[in-house]
Amino acid sequence: MSNDSIFKTFLVAFLLCVVCSILVCLAAIVRIDKEAYNKQLEIRKTVLIAGGFQQQIDDGGNIDELFTANMELKLVDLATGEYTTAVDAATYDQKEAIDNPELSEKIPADLDLAGIGTRAKYAAVYLEKSGTVILPIRGAGMWGPMYGYIAIANDGSTVKGFTFYQHAETPGLGAEVDNPNWKKQWPNKQLYSKSGRLALKVVKKGAYDPNAADANNTIDGIAGSTVTGSKVNNIIRYWFGENGYAPFLNKLKAKRG
Repeated sequence: MSNDSIFKTFLVAFLLCVVCSILVCLAAIVRIDKEAYNKQLEIRKTVLIAGGFQQQIDDGGNIDELFTANMELKLVDLATGEYTTAVDAATYDQKEAIDNPELSEKIPADLDLAGIGTRAKYAAVYLEKSGTVILPIRGAGMWGPMYGYIAIANDGSTVKGFTFYQHAETPGLGAEVDNPNWKKQWPNKQLYSKSGRLALKVVKKGAYDPNAADANNTIDGIAGSTVTGSKVNNIIRYWFGENGYAPFLNKLKAKRG
């Protein structure tokens, strides 16, 4: 058969298309795998920062190694406050669960302090080897949703760390929730009063009095961003009330004795 035959021309073209398609598919798979890994790495980094490992990361510590050595992923049933194996923790995506009617529930408007509308039934939390738990939180910000983590000691009340990893707050104003100096206020603050009442609050910038009786439950707000401070306050009020993590933290405290 002649090398110039139409059949051979089409055959070469077909084989070239097949090879190119395979290469494109392989490249796409590699890209997807890399994106998934980068997403996981960012979550691990955020959890570690909330858990107090910022210095180790700044010193060049390997994020995967730090996470594997110090963190354990668990699921909490928010209705009971108990750890659960109802779904597979390794494959559970709390953000995706919000859109699944079987894994989420609508929040009555009068209880929806954080402005989230729907809440996943299970929370993906991280248990640090010292007993500290790192809890995901979210709520409406000024311009869009805010997502973060807060670390609570095994006494169920002492804040160990706090950070947002996603928000759309105004640069130079509400975006100051990322300011290390603002976040430094959170460690050792108390979520609850001695009587067990939710007491942690964010006040308007300048209203914080370090000598006040409730200073240990108060976060000084952000200059020029009263709205963002109020939104953060609402997020705290929802997630650490009875419809959020309060049942879980009460059980954590009881186990500690």
